[in-house]
Amino acid sequence: MKEVILDLGPVHAVDEAAFAQAIEQWAEWQASRETQPGKERDAPDLMIKTVSDAAGTLRKSVIFQKPEWASAFMGFWEGECAAS
Repeated sequence: MKEVILDLGPVHAVDEAAFAQAIEQWAEWQASRETQPGKERDAPDLMIKTVSDAAGTLRKSVIFQKPEWASAFMGFWEGECAAS
């Protein structure tokens, strides 16, 4: 399975409240699409991690199992960024 990794940029540039809201909206969207609630998966729907680039700058990344999940999250994230 290929992952979709979204690099949201340097940590200091990420508004944590907007990021949390985008994650919450994505989780609600994902739950509304569930056909079998509680079904176990091989891997989590998304993972969030902070990574260091070659220059040592910390960056926030969100990793998804499916491209449509990443696309939906970007819609929520861009909406939150526009609202900030």
